[in-house]
Amino acid sequence: MPRSEPITRLEVASCPTHRKDVRHYADFEVGCACLDDTRRGRLESRLTEAKAQDDPLAEMAE
Repeated sequence: MPRSEPITRLEVASCPTHRKDVRHYADFEVGCACLDDTRRGRLESRLTEAKAQDDPLAEMAE
């Protein structure tokens, strides 16, 4: 399933190796191919929390 939300700064921080490769994140709603399901779930929780707190890490990555 293609992602419906833009890639966030928090996601890029979780996988700095591929920060410039948008396709690396395309198949996942949160996170990327480098993260297993457990880490992706934790990232999703952190991202939800960051959005609720208006944390800049929840903003779209440049």
